Amino acid sequence: MNGSMGTLLRGDAVAVGAWLALLILGLAAVFSCTVDYHGAEQVVPSTVDRGVFLSQLVWAGLGIAVALFCAAVPHRHFEALAYVFYGVSLALLVAVLLVGSEVGGGRRWLGYGGLAFQPSELAKFTLVLALARFLSSRGRRSPFVLVGGALLLVLPVMALVFREPDLGTSLVYPAIAVPLLFWAGVRASLIFALASPVVSAAVALASDQFLHTPWAWGLYVLALLLILYRSRLYILPSLLLLLANLVTGLAVPLVWNKLQPYQQARIVSFFNPSDADRLGYGYQTFQSKVAIGSGGLWGKGYLAGSQKGLAFLPERHTDFIFSVIGEELGLIGALVVLGLFFVLIWRALRIAERARSPFASAVAVGIAAYFAFQVLVNIAIATGLLPVTGLPLPLLSKGGSSMLLSCAMMGMLWNVSARWSEV
Repeated sequence: MNGSMGTLLRGDAVAVGAWLALLILGLAAVFSCTVDYHGAEQVVPSTVDRGVFLSQLVWAGLGIAVALFCAAVPHRHFEALAYVFYGVSLALLVAVLLVGSEVGGGRRWLGYGGLAFQPSELAKFTLVLALARFLSSRGRRSPFVLVGGALLLVLPVMALVFREPDLGTSLVYPAIAVPLLFWAGVRASLIFALASPVVSAAVALASDQFLHTPWAWGLYVLALLLILYRSRLYILPSLLLLLANLVTGLAVPLVWNKLQPYQQARIVSFFNPSDADRLGYGYQTFQSKVAIGSGGLWGKGYLAGSQKGLAFLPERHTDFIFSVIGEELGLIGALVVLGLFFVLIWRALRIAERARSPFASAVAVGIAAYFAFQVLVNIAIATGLLPVTGLPLPLLSKGGSSMLLSCAMMGMLWNVSARWSEV
């Protein structure tokens, strides 16, 4: 026991400090959402029950326990069981589709004894472990083998989560894989080339739904042909890449029709904002921007946010917790949150650079990718730069599954930093 504590004390104190500071800020923000608003003439009761804060407090305590467990167990054991953990998460994702609780037209939760959790959150953690083990395994392999193996790990998880449906979460998995491929030595140009089908899908969507003409996507395909010709790739990879772009582009109308109406409306409202939509699917984004903008430099004061207090801001304790911080603590508070996340991601990359174990180094990169993607997307949504997708802000948004996952990630980062010299 004393040996384990001594090992943990050698961990990265800066990263651990940033994690704990974010935990405290998140609890304070969630508590603020449960407090009655004291207006000029009356007190407006909060529509968020105080039990929400108490529940988040319990989840934070459990999260710290999970982080300590993940930090205490030597990372070689996680490496040995990485594929087992990945297989368990796949089984749970299948179980969600079969017996999961249906909420809002989707199946994303497994419940037992009054408790519920999202296997899609667990899958983020197990995918990091599985990718880290695969990409760090010994032996020289071609970039195409590395990319192919990574796709075999990412696509099943992504497809199952998309089927729930949870479009926002399904995008997290490839976002974790791309930096890990770069870490494994795959050229950035190859990664960008392999990501071109995503660009093809985006251009096809814009052509079909917003420009109402196929010419934009046709011009993209012609430009891709020119790029492939100038890049002098081998014929087979070029043909496969072109085929992937054509398939994804032509499949866009089919995928679009499979989306839920609210998902289609959110995307349309993002690309075609209008004043009328402020009372429709653009309402959340509009109110979020009002809340952040009204905070000014120093904010309205802790517990004093009117957008939050008068319940104009929806999902304020979950997906839009950053808007609450921006309204009550202003630009300074928002910069503090961004600064803490920056420190955490920066330290994760430093830990990855220092670790002698290829697996441990890859795990740290995957953790940095997870936090970077979710933070950037959540804040971009809150500020109206992206359509609403439902991704929580790690360590701050209300949610037990997200809290446990983020703390597990931090525990692994602590683990790697404390055992950086172990191979």
